[in-house]
Amino acid sequence: MIQKVEKWRIQELEQVLNRLASLLRLGENYDWASVFSHFALEAKRLAIKDKLNLDSLKRLVYNIFNCFDGTSSLRTLVLVQENTKQMDKLNQDFRESISHLFDIFASIEEKWTDPVN
Repeated sequence: MIQKVEKWRIQELEQVLNRLASLLRLGENYDWASVFSHFALEAKRLAIKDKLNLDSLKRLVYNIFNCFDGTSSLRTLVLVQENTKQMDKLNQDFRESISHLFDIFASIEEKWTDPVN
């Protein structure tokens, strides 16, 4: 088995995590914003290494994924702003970013290992 997770995919993960942290800050969810900033930093650390530490990547994905489990407030979180139109846009951006995050997870997970012929 060989790994085929591209470095750019981990960089994309970092960008989405930073985007989520930013949206959470805008929605005044500073604790969650800190969590996602931390995850982004971990992704960055993985991306700058010459050789990918697959165990660390799996642990990071697992930890992020757990933030969205059935008992997490993050699943139903509504970001708040005084202006209703801005709030609607913020929440739409937040949900789209989460969707993008899960697309990245799917892409990374399918490339963790690839059978060698």
